[in-house]
Amino acid sequence: MVTPVQIKPKTAEIYLDCNATTPVLPQIAQAVRHVMEHVFGNPSSSHITGLQARYILDSTRRLGRQLVGAGLGRFIFTSGATEGIQTAVLSALTHARNTDHGQRRWLLYGATEHKAVPQALEHWNNILRLNAELKAIPVNRQGLLDLDFIAEHVGAAHMICTMAANNETGVQQDLAQLEQVIRSNNPTIPWMVDCVQALGKLKLELAQTSIDYAPFSGHKLYGPKGIGFLYVRQAAPFTPLIIGGGQEQGQRSGTENLPGIAALHALFELLLNDQQQVFKSTATLCEYRDQLLAALKQAFPTLELNHDLDLSLPTTLNFSVRGMASRDIMDVFDAANIRVSSGSACSSGVTRSFVLDAMGLEDWRSCSAIRLSFGPATEAATIKAACERIQTAAHALRQSCLLIADTSEDIDSNLDGVVQLRFGNQCCYLLIDKAAKEMVVIDPLPELAERIERLVACQHYCVKAVLTTEPQPANSPAAMLAQLLSCEVAQADLDAVGWPQAYDGGCDVPLGCAATVEGCLAVGQRRLFRVGTRQPVYLLSSPLTTDAPAEVDFAFIGDIQQPELIRSMVHDNTLLLSRADDEFRITQRWCELAGHCVNCELVDVDLEAQQEWLSKPDTLVIDVREQQEFAVSDLGLAAEVINVPLTRLAQFIYEHSESYQQRPIVCVCRSGHRSAVAARVLARLGFSQVSHLNGGTALLLAS
Repeated sequence: MVTPVQIKPKTAEIYLDCNATTPVLPQIAQAVRHVMEHVFGNPSSSHITGLQARYILDSTRRLGRQLVGAGLGRFIFTSGATEGIQTAVLSALTHARNTDHGQRRWLLYGATEHKAVPQALEHWNNILRLNAELKAIPVNRQGLLDLDFIAEHVGAAHMICTMAANNETGVQQDLAQLEQVIRSNNPTIPWMVDCVQALGKLKLELAQTSIDYAPFSGHKLYGPKGIGFLYVRQAAPFTPLIIGGGQEQGQRSGTENLPGIAALHALFELLLNDQQQVFKSTATLCEYRDQLLAALKQAFPTLELNHDLDLSLPTTLNFSVRGMASRDIMDVFDAANIRVSSGSACSSGVTRSFVLDAMGLEDWRSCSAIRLSFGPATEAATIKAACERIQTAAHALRQSCLLIADTSEDIDSNLDGVVQLRFGNQCCYLLIDKAAKEMVVIDPLPELAERIERLVACQHYCVKAVLTTEPQPANSPAAMLAQLLSCEVAQADLDAVGWPQAYDGGCDVPLGCAATVEGCLAVGQRRLFRVGTRQPVYLLSSPLTTDAPAEVDFAFIGDIQQPELIRSMVHDNTLLLSRADDEFRITQRWCELAGHCVNCELVDVDLEAQQEWLSKPDTLVIDVREQQEFAVSDLGLAAEVINVPLTRLAQFIYEHSESYQQRPIVCVCRSGHRSAVAARVLARLGFSQVSHLNGGTALLLAS
C-alpha cells in the first residue's frame, strides 16, 4: 500500500492565480460528494438509480442554457475548454473540407489567443489536409483585435477564432463590434469565441449573437477540473469529436462525468440566484482591484500596468516592474505564500509573455510580467491580507538589493566572495570583498547590467574593473558599466578586455602557477591575476593574511577547455568558472576538465526517508532559494538550515568542501529544480551524503 503524501497545511496561502484555476467552493464540493455517494447511477440506465442521475444531468443542462442564453443551440458537456475548442475546430474544418472549392485559404485566430486555439487549428488542418494557412489577427497595444485586418481577410477564411476576455491581461473584446465586422464581410464563416474567462464575469446571451461555438471550463470558476461545456449555435456545422456509445444525444460519446456535472449544477444555481452572497458585484471587484493595485504601486514604485483597466475584467491585474525579472518577483511572492503567475517560459530560459509580445509592449515588460488574478467569490479579508503580504515581499526584495529603497533601511545583502549571475547559459561573475566594499565584474552581460548597477548603488561598492574573457569582445566590457568605474580608474586607462593598464606587471606569481602573469589587481585582501592578453584567464587568490605566497582559489577560464593549458595555472582544488554553462555545472575542478575525477553519487531516498533526515539536528539543509525568498519563509525544520542560493554555491563549496563533505545534506528550493542542480554539483565535487527534496518546499511534510 502506498502511503499518501501529507502536504503541509496551506492555511496561510493567499491564492491570486484564479485565471489559471480556482479552488472548489464548499457548496460545490458538497454537491460532488453527494452525487458520488448517493446518485452514482449511469444516466443511460433505465432503472430508478439511472433516472435519478439523468435528472441531475438534464436539470444542469437546463440551468446552463438559461445562464448563457443558449436558446435552441446545442449544449454539450465536455471534459473542459480544450475539448470544446477541439470539437469546434474539427466541426468547422470538416465543413470547410466538404464544401469549399478552393475559394478560401485562411484560418484566422487572435494573436493573443490561448495556445490551445492555434495548436488545434494546426492539428486538424494537417489531419484533414485542408492545406489552409494559419494567420494571426494582430492586436494593438491595448490588446484589441485589428478590425481592419479582419475585414480584409475574413472573406477568404474557413474559420475565425477570437476570445471574450484574455486569460493573461483580462482584456475584453467588443463582441458586438466584432460580429458586425465579421458578418458584414463573411455572413457564413464559422466563428468560435473562447468564453472561458467570461463565465460568471460577463453577461452572455449567445443565441442573440451569431457566435457559432463557445467553449467553457468549470475549474476556472470554482468547479473541479475535468468538466466543462460547449455551446454550438443551432445552424452551425457540427462533427462529434468522440463517437461510441451515443451519450449526449450522440454528440459526445462516453459515460457522462456526473460528479462534475453536479458541480456545474451547484455553480449555475449560485450564478442564477440574485439573492446569493457568494459572488461579488462588479463594483466590489473593482474596489478589490484598486486596493491591490495601490499596494503594488507602493511596493514597486517603477510598476507599470500592461493593460487598460477600463477595457479589462475587474479580476485581473497584469503588471511589470522595470529592472526586475518575473522569476524574481514570483519566487519571493511564493515564499510569502502569495500565488501569482508569470508569462510562459521561452527557449532562452527567461520568462516572457507572448501576449504582451503580440501587443507590441517593450521587451522588459514582457520579461517581467506578473499576472495577479482573483475570483468573483474572493472575500475582502483575503484582499486585505494580500496587500499586507505584498509589502513583506517587497521589503525582502529591497534587502536583497533587487529593489532600491527610498528610505533609510539598513540594507545588507551579505554578499562576499564570488557570486555567479546567469542569463540563459551565459555566466557573469562578481568578485566582492564585503569589508573593503570593493568589487570586480567578469564577463558582464547587457541583460544583467541594470541588476549589477542596482547592487552597486545599494551597497556603495567601489568597482575596480569590468573585465571579459572574450578573445575579441564586440563592445568594450567596461563601457557597458562605465558609470560604475569610480575607483581610481578612467576609461582611457583600460585595454580591450577592460583591464586597467596601471596594474600591468610587478606581481609575484601565485603558488603553483607556472604560467606568465601579466598583471594583478587588489580586491580587498585578495589578488586578481591576469594570464594572457588576447584571451585572458583571471586567477583569484586566497586572502593575503600572512607572508605566505598566494594560492589560486578560483580561475575564470572563459571558453578555454584545454586541460593542459589550465593545469599550468591551477592546483587540484582550484574551482574553475566558465563563461558559458549549458549543463548547469556551476563550477568544476581541473580533474573534471581532464576527465580524471571520481564523483560521488546522489543519495536516492523517498519522501518519507527524507522527512526522517529533516528531523535530525545533524542534517544540514541547504536552502538554495534566493535571499529574498529565504527572508520571508521559514522552513521550520529541526535540522540546521543555511541559505546558499545558486549564485553563491561556488563560494560555499570553496569555504566548506572539507567541513561538510561527510555530513548528511538535503538541498531544498521552491520547486525542486534549483535544489536538483545544487545537489548534483555538490555530489560531483565530493560531498558524499547529498539528496534533494524533489518537488520543493510545497512537499515538505507537516511537522
